[in-house]
Amino acid sequence: MATILFLAHRIPYPPNKGDKIRAWHFLSHLLSKHTVHLGFYVDDKKDLVHIDYLEGLVSSLCYQEVVPFMQKVRSLSGFVTGKSLTEQAYPHSKLKSYSNALLESGEIDLIFLYSAATAPIVPATCQTPVIADLVDVDSQKWASYATSAWWPLTYVYNREALKLGALERDIAEASSATLLVSQQEADLFTKLNAGCAGNVKAISNGVDLAHFDATSKGAGANRTTGDDALVLFTGAMDYQPNIEAVVWFCEHVWPHIRAKAPLANFRIAGGPTTPQVDALAANEGVEVVGYVDNMAEEIAKATVSVAPLRLARGIQNKVLEAIAMSKPVVATSPANEGINAEHDTAILVHDDAAAFADAVLTVLRDKATGERLGQAARIFVEENFTWEASYQQLDGLIDELL
Repeated sequence: MATILFLAHRIPYPPNKGDKIRAWHFLSHLLSKHTVHLGFYVDDKKDLVHIDYLEGLVSSLCYQEVVPFMQKVRSLSGFVTGKSLTEQAYPHSKLKSYSNALLESGEIDLIFLYSAATAPIVPATCQTPVIADLVDVDSQKWASYATSAWWPLTYVYNREALKLGALERDIAEASSATLLVSQQEADLFTKLNAGCAGNVKAISNGVDLAHFDATSKGAGANRTTGDDALVLFTGAMDYQPNIEAVVWFCEHVWPHIRAKAPLANFRIAGGPTTPQVDALAANEGVEVVGYVDNMAEEIAKATVSVAPLRLARGIQNKVLEAIAMSKPVVATSPANEGINAEHDTAILVHDDAAAFADAVLTVLRDKATGERLGQAARIFVEENFTWEASYQQLDGLIDELL
């Protein structure tokens, strides 16, 4: 048993969005084997109700509230300091004091950093082993944003890609191990930072197979096929790649589907939503529902799940959850990257709008195709994306470092 300081850029509970899902599963597993001290930021006051629960699990806890608007204001100081906007968006003093006190006590055996944004909390002179879970090569997300933006955003995004990339490299050089969520992300990181290749490891996300289980959610009873079927997109709808995905789908794919299946419905589930997403409800057959209490139950109602992302990093939990629920999934290539499900076996992959629409229509109208894809998808996720396998890799890494 070790004593671990776990630092996260967002409260790791409840696990209701991508980054919190991974953080929570790793944290809860570490709690089952080790003594854990926990520090994090809270960017949504609604999450404050979970503080008491987390305090009951860990040896000590410290959090810093941040306001998203003020984070954007704070980030602008990066233009003065020469640092990344991501790094400057977070106030560090409170969590630094908390971490320094624990480190000075000599009881911390290992530090687990979740996200590059937490790295400045740890003093540069720290001799304690550090595992830095970057999850994705986030700097490359900003580089991708720059390719489709207009000036001055092209300058801002390219600058952030450069500065954040330098921070990621510094973190990897200072850490005992650097984690990425997929082998593709790990390979990209080592390509960009060849000197760090020796300590870069891929540990994938898993799926809660008991929770995301069609047989326990009444999926068979709720699932319909035909013109009145339900097409579903899930995700945090204030996240730019998700916003761009549903906008592209509604503009370029949905009209083709509605022309041939005029009673079909498209539901966008997940919050918080933005005005741009809310406006999509003006389209015929489109519903924006915002937060849902239980995403598995929402997926159970769907005929087909779609992941029309044009930009994606790492692994898409929305895809893993849908295929775990034995749902046929139609996705773009970026959404399948890192998952690598085989086209026309466990998933349908199309990047062209018309082909994407035709694939959705095929599943809506051909129950046998949907069932074949769904059954193969569940087997695929059971064989390749269990949290237990990820935990074993994490345990082995910790044993090696300690």
